[in-house]
Amino acid sequence: MILVSTVWFAPAYAEKSATNKTSDQPRNELNINGLKIAMLDLKRLYQPATSKRTKSQKSKRPPVYHYPENCMTWNKQMILNKSRFYDDTINHYARQHKVDGNLIRAVIAAESCFKPKALSSAGARGLMQLIPDTAKRFGVTNSFDHKQNIRGGTQYLKFLLDRFKGDLKKVIAAYNAGEGKVDQFKGIPPYKETRQYVKNVLKVYNMLRPKPKAKRVKHVYQPPKMGSKPGRHGWQYNRHLAPQLYKH
Repeated sequence: MILVSTVWFAPAYAEKSATNKTSDQPRNELNINGLKIAMLDLKRLYQPATSKRTKSQKSKRPPVYHYPENCMTWNKQMILNKSRFYDDTINHYARQHKVDGNLIRAVIAAESCFKPKALSSAGARGLMQLIPDTAKRFGVTNSFDHKQNIRGGTQYLKFLLDRFKGDLKKVIAAYNAGEGKVDQFKGIPPYKETRQYVKNVLKVYNMLRPKPKAKRVKHVYQPPKMGSKPGRHGWQYNRHLAPQLYKH
């Protein structure tokens, strides 16, 4: 009976001694009768391991572009990224009305910065900022619908291109100030806003337009003139004098 009692009272004594001696011990250790037992850090044990990305995986991430409010500070790639949401509509009406799609994109960038719900103080609406009279003129019933807006704006550009015989500066100025003002001043009106608008549209248009390929110039050999020391003009000149000697 004595042996049994000591066995049953030993855990109680160990628990009591542990409570008295663990107050000054760190939380991750338990001291029982002079025996230090390390406690498991459960948070660290059950925390999921974070997989490290390799350099090849990091390189595959798409670039993140931060778009300022003013489209005139954007580069070519940023404008193309924004316009890709409307590329199908732009290309469709560009082919239908025979208008350069990059000119349409440049006008959208200068007018609304690719915001389909844009509304100006003058009442111009949508991507290409159609005023109510222009929208009614080209059969646009909802200027905030990007398809109708692009169709009406492209038709207006086609009308201006035909009227001013392809003169881009006059076309862009008329889109901003109206064709009547361009006729009145026989060119770009002397308005600060219109002049800056023409510069902005041409800047984006020239940036988007593909650069023409350089023409290869075919150089034809011209024999040098006879100098004071013959025989020093090279084998081309000698072949010119005696071509029969260079036949194989």
